[in-house]
Amino acid sequence: MNRRDFIQKTALSTVGLMGFNALSDLGVKAMANAPDLKITKIDIVRFNKDLRVAGSEVQWMWVRLHTDAGIIGTGETYPFNEASSSAIKDLEWHSWAGKLIGTNPLEIEQTWERIFRQNAFHVTGGAEMRALSAINIAQWDILGQVSNLPLYQLLGGSKNKKIRVYNTYTDSRNINGWKLETDMEKIARFLVDQGIPAIKYCPFDIVGIRNKGEYISQKEIDQSLTWIKRVQDTVGNDLEIGCEFHSIWNLPSAIRIAKALEPYNVIFLEDMLLQDNIQASVALNQETSIPLVVSERLATRFGFREMFESKAAEIAMYDLTWCGGLSEGKKISDMANTHYIPTMMHTAGGPILWYASTHLAAAITNLYFVESVYPYWKERDSYFFANSPQVKNGMVTPPELPGLGLQFRPGLFESKDVIVETIAGK
Repeated sequence: MNRRDFIQKTALSTVGLMGFNALSDLGVKAMANAPDLKITKIDIVRFNKDLRVAGSEVQWMWVRLHTDAGIIGTGETYPFNEASSSAIKDLEWHSWAGKLIGTNPLEIEQTWERIFRQNAFHVTGGAEMRALSAINIAQWDILGQVSNLPLYQLLGGSKNKKIRVYNTYTDSRNINGWKLETDMEKIARFLVDQGIPAIKYCPFDIVGIRNKGEYISQKEIDQSLTWIKRVQDTVGNDLEIGCEFHSIWNLPSAIRIAKALEPYNVIFLEDMLLQDNIQASVALNQETSIPLVVSERLATRFGFREMFESKAAEIAMYDLTWCGGLSEGKKISDMANTHYIPTMMHTAGGPILWYASTHLAAAITNLYFVESVYPYWKERDSYFFANSPQVKNGMVTPPELPGLGLQFRPGLFESKDVIVETIAGK
């Protein structure tokens, strides 16, 4: 049976023995009559280390799951790709790739649990969790293609969902070459003119890196606050401000910074502290009225459970290529919703992360914002895809094509800059 016949025969009829209520009613109907689908080959896709696209290096890798029906699912993770690819290729010990060959890719929950438990025996996280995230995203891509439905529909989402974005701005992810220190006013006006409602940047990182997060003086606080004042003096309340701290600070410094920011009505403080002591975040949260964001550095619903139960933050943020994939992102959001906590998605990685995040954002009901990076979706992603989701008036929508809806540029996988390595199967 060729791929076209297979899809026609099995449209709206697939199976994924999932132990959680991730699927919509439409998705459940699509699982009614399971095709006997099997993974036959696994590829890892990496990129020439010298490749630069729209001024950015390529930091991500793809995992491609081939099936006996000719359907290919693609997942993604980043960075440290040698470590992540080695985790998948470790056939002698973990046997991930070997164990995936011959299995049904639609058994998404069973695959996730099997790999997760294997990881947990040797400490959960790192390259192994990134690899599992990529595998999970690829499986969901296959499920959507088999069902002939975009993922957001399988997840119960709506194409009419208003998916708000903010723009993350760093000097390495700049617009028109503008730098934060010299061109803050131009950046703010540009984003407002584009209809983007919020910006996230790092006004305290220069001091934090210099001081190694150990101490911040009042003079240094005042200097850092000028970054906030310049935006508000230029566009007023037309552009909301979120602050990223990259977990640089100790607790007393974080409290001092948070109190200094309160008069400026910033919308969130992201990752002021390292993620491994939730009680420290609880203490910080009790000292400030500004919502705390924790954290794309956590993985799986198990990692977020303590955060929710201890009231360590008002906003949960995850990265689908780090947290365990689409399956875990949905579970984390649903768990957060039981605490009336909104969720955000970190997307400052590769293009498939951007696709996957838009699909899940269209399905959850406790969305705060999805992160966006203007030069990524506007310029970089078109090198790889013909249909990268575009932001219009501060909103984005997922593609309507089956699965993730990836439209690879013709000839991409034959390019000298693309390295395809088969690690299992033929």
